[in-house]
Formats: sequence, C-alpha cells, structure tokens
Amino acid sequence: MRPTLPLFALPWLVTASISTSADSIANREDIRQQTGAFMDMIASGRIIAAYNSVRPVLAGPSDSHENAAKEAATYLQQLRQSIGEPVGSSRVQTEIIADDFTRETWLQKFESAAIAWQFTYYQAGGNGWQLTNIRYSTNLDNLYRTSE
Repeated sequence: MRPTLPLFALPWLVTASISTSADSIANREDIRQQTGAFMDMIASGRIIAAYNSVRPVLAGPSDSHENAAKEAATYLQQLRQSIGEPVGSSRVQTEIIADDFTRETWLQKFESAAIAWQFTYYQAGGNGWQLTNIRYSTNLDNLYRTSE
C-alpha cells in the first residue's frame, strides 16, 4: 500500500446557487451526531447507505454526491481487501468559522493505517446547517499537533 493515497473530494462551492430545497441541521451538536452515524455506517461497510443518510442536507448537486459514494465504496472495498476491516473511529477535531462554517474531522482506524474523513457544513444567516463537502484522505499531516 502506498503511504499516501489520492484525496477524493466533493468540491462544492458555497455560492448563491446553493439549493434552497435541501433540509438543514439545527445545531452543531446535531452535526456531530450525524457525522458519528455516518462513520458508524462506513465502519460496518455500508458506504452507499452512509452517503444516502446525508443526502437530505446536501447543499450541492446530488449526482456528484452519488458518484462520490460509488468511488468511496470501491476505494474502501479495495482498502479492506488489502489491510483488513476497520478497528474503530474517533472524532479528532471540530473547526469553525464564526457562525457560518463547521468542519468535523474523524479518523477511521485500521490495524496498519487510518483515513481522515472531513465533513464541512455551512449555514447562511442562521437558517440551519447544510453539508457542502465530504472528503477523505490517508494524508494525516494536518492533524498532528504539538504535544505538551
């Protein structure tokens, strides 16, 4: 296995063209619960179901989301065949930009590797949170912090 695998992302621009028909999440605690449930589904091998679970709060085009789900399912199936089943997951950090953006980062852990999953949510004018980006990568460099 290569030490760094390509980054797969759903790059949605948060612009005035964001769909207003999407549902939204009420608060940051609900975001944490949704991302945790997503990670539980990923751990159990239900990748398409995980992506479908966040579809109601998508702020971008659903066809891109469907393609990303298929790519993730293929990638994770190959990963499991080469390094085994996941052994757990944990929330690593939550980052915010004022009351506008929230990004949750989770680690999906395997015996010999880990994948960082990032979920970015946006809200306009306090009208609820919508998912604008899901990405995953084996590059964990940005997650390291200096130990005290």
